[in-house]
Amino acid sequence: MLLRTAAAIVALAASSSEMCSQPTEANPDTTAAESACPPDAIALSPDMSIQAAVEKARPGASFCIKAGIHRLQFVVPKDRQRFFGEPGSVLNGARVLTRFEREGDTWVASGQSQIGIKRGDCAKTHPACALSLGFFIDDKPLQQVASKAELAPDRFFFDRAAGRIHFVDDPTGKLVEATATRFAFKSSAENVLIKGLVIEKYYNPAQDGAVDGDHGKGWRIEHTELRLNSGAGVAVGTNGAIVDCKIHHNGQLGVNASGSTNILIEGNEIWANNIYGFDFDWEAGGVKSSNSDRVTMRDNHVHDNVGPGLWCDINCRNVVYEGNTVEYNAGPGIHHEISYAAVIRNNTLRQNGQAKLLWFWGPEIEIAASQDVEVYSNVLTVRPEGRAIMLIDQNRQIDPGGFDKTQRSSVYKTQRNNVHDNDITYLGVGWTGGASDAPPGAENFSIIESGGNRFDHNTYRFPDGVRPQFVWGHALLDFSGFRGNGQELNGTLVANAKSSK
Repeated sequence: MLLRTAAAIVALAASSSEMCSQPTEANPDTTAAESACPPDAIALSPDMSIQAAVEKARPGASFCIKAGIHRLQFVVPKDRQRFFGEPGSVLNGARVLTRFEREGDTWVASGQSQIGIKRGDCAKTHPACALSLGFFIDDKPLQQVASKAELAPDRFFFDRAAGRIHFVDDPTGKLVEATATRFAFKSSAENVLIKGLVIEKYYNPAQDGAVDGDHGKGWRIEHTELRLNSGAGVAVGTNGAIVDCKIHHNGQLGVNASGSTNILIEGNEIWANNIYGFDFDWEAGGVKSSNSDRVTMRDNHVHDNVGPGLWCDINCRNVVYEGNTVEYNAGPGIHHEISYAAVIRNNTLRQNGQAKLLWFWGPEIEIAASQDVEVYSNVLTVRPEGRAIMLIDQNRQIDPGGFDKTQRSSVYKTQRNNVHDNDITYLGVGWTGGASDAPPGAENFSIIESGGNRFDHNTYRFPDGVRPQFVWGHALLDFSGFRGNGQELNGTLVANAKSSK
């Protein structure tokens, strides 16, 4: 559980929203990846129903989604069906609004009957984040507020009882849209392929993807752009793969992959997610997986998300994080939490923890209440006052009444973690080590020290006049004190280090 200030979340959410690319109705193919449709694919123009074609077609059929805006499409695939997008093909889950009236100092769009699903916890300054409706003026997402009294430029209020959206910004001559379709693709079908599309502005609830394939096996999403959706951009389940996609400016999360086995997340750019201001103590940011086995996150560029970059939480096992570039995220860069065996290797991490979380939270790499993790050959640049690699234990319960029979314990153990051969550059004062706030007498009070955790052969580079700081268990230490606790016997300090920021 992360601790941080609501003010930091608001600032980061605002900056993420400002970073949003501006796709337009006139130019919908700004970043869509090219993909060729196979010759036997069923061609679907923007005025056609994709779902009607799917229902008529056999399992295993291919579809060619032609260039243009395909609005309000909700597709329930059959087994092995494949969906290819021509360059410039966009699935858009929002309705264009054209009729407005004045009411005092606000504009009103009437006749809105969308029924959202409220799910999740919001940052204190974004209390309406979980209501899922999206409202856009010239492709810019406005922030939803909980009452008309909170209206201001770039905000809107949805009076559901009256079916009216209230806002301040003048809509004259502008493209105004409100989300009206919950999912682009969702079914329990197996081995579905989605390639070469732009998928935007669906009002999926938090934790669900606009492409929601977590109830079917073997979904593969590739060369697809997922943006401006209310919950997660995409979710996959067992044997699922998300490859070479652009996933950004979604309301809560870029990628969700939970409760599954054999998941691949590879070669994607994932940035600026959580624009609606969810509390990332709960769940938000770049990628999150949970209760999963054999998860591989490889060669992704994950940056500027309001939350952790790459995160596996709750009983994850056999997870590999490798070759990723993870930078400038609000939370930890890589976060392995209340979980088991993992390898974190050959990643580049830069200045994560931008929300400036309290205590030792928000490092470049965080191993929280987890065991049997090997961390090696990573290159880290640590922001001033930041943390590099942290093992954290809080004596956390496995489950109310739960029990890990392999450990004969009711609490997660931060043990047998091996951190070695990493290259760490501090841009100012910073910390590394293992921290515990378990109280005296707790089962895990001394688990950091006694649990077989090890730091060695790491290189610590620091600027002139600064020395890295270390923590081990409940003690703050310098390098010699860290060594006195059996750590970094072969570690190296490099003074006056130069680093590109």
